[in-house]
Amino acid sequence: MQHFLYLPEDNDFLAAQWLRECPHGDTVRLIHAPGTEAHADALRRVFPAIVRTDSLDNLQEETLESPDTDAARVTLPLTPDEFPLRYQFPVRVPDYRAQLPLLRDLWRLGFREMEIYHAGGSRVLRLPHMPHEFEGCHAGRRCFIVGNGPSLNDLDMSKLAGEIVFTANRGYLGFEHWGFTPPYWGVYDPLQIEQYGTEYEKHVPDSCIKFFPFQYWAHLRVRNGCPLSLDWPRSASREFSTCPDRLCVGYSVVYMLLQVAAMMGCNPIILVGLDHRYQLKKRNGLMRRIRLVGRWTACKYDDRAWYRCAEAAWREYFKLRGKRMTVPASRLWNAGDAGAATHFDAAYTAERKQFLMPRPQDAEADYRCARAWAAAHGLEILNATPGSALDVFSMVPFDSLFQ
Repeated sequence: MQHFLYLPEDNDFLAAQWLRECPHGDTVRLIHAPGTEAHADALRRVFPAIVRTDSLDNLQEETLESPDTDAARVTLPLTPDEFPLRYQFPVRVPDYRAQLPLLRDLWRLGFREMEIYHAGGSRVLRLPHMPHEFEGCHAGRRCFIVGNGPSLNDLDMSKLAGEIVFTANRGYLGFEHWGFTPPYWGVYDPLQIEQYGTEYEKHVPDSCIKFFPFQYWAHLRVRNGCPLSLDWPRSASREFSTCPDRLCVGYSVVYMLLQVAAMMGCNPIILVGLDHRYQLKKRNGLMRRIRLVGRWTACKYDDRAWYRCAEAAWREYFKLRGKRMTVPASRLWNAGDAGAATHFDAAYTAERKQFLMPRPQDAEADYRCARAWAAAHGLEILNATPGSALDVFSMVPFDSLFQ
């Protein structure tokens, strides 16, 4: 059996340990980081199992000689960082964001399984998709992004069968009633991922391609996953991106899916089920003002050395100390706080499930940013939600789209 082993710049001792444990008679093809040729040659002299060494920079997909890229596995000897789950304290999960460029290069070579090997053992993680695979894949075709508002009950959703459809969160509750399984699904909210991730793993159909933030790659074990690199904008308060290497953070999963759909080349993009109406007893105006001050400070002083030092120290404090980051009760709501239906299915909020308070003003600012980007790039975004309170995009009757 042939194995693929990646030799990083600073963990050759872990690579040597893995080679010592390699079964007798198996062969190893060593892929090394640029500048580590001497280390690779030294390992090859010590371990006869290594039959070939290649620099990652010089490799091409056709030289891998792997008969089945779906099963191609490479071992990565590395010790990842960790980050605490905010809503599952004190659980900490591996954070592979620092290795994202390497993982992207290996994925492009055809590897779909990564064995993470470190002193504590090993773990195999699947990486079946990356956003680069979908760039321009639906150029010029319309798509639908389905929110989960109660207005979905007023629509004949079966008309979307055969269309390019994105759903999110517990949208799977409607699949059976609608009579079809959408090809794409996404989740963005950290609370939803951390507290209810096992539900998504169990109930979202395997056939759906699933988009979610890359930092949860090791936590959310879904089939057909496509982790996304999401980053806060720094040059402006809002930013819309279609670059597969970097999409931008917003205040709703719809904003994330808008960027994915635009990256795929979909045109027009039609929103349904985006009621944008929240009748909740709770309000979090104070917390919102505090966050706005924080965002303003970041935008104004991001280039100052003192701000960068303070930000780095703050992040390091939470990373090393694992201090519990509690969420104020004012930022959470459940079904008992709703004055009217909030979603298309009562099961969506059953069992006193908790949700983060909606932030419609921030979401509207995101949508205005998307509208400006769309106007500059010839993309049309329409809202086909009956009775929607969102007036950022042009409204269109749902049934008129199928005449």
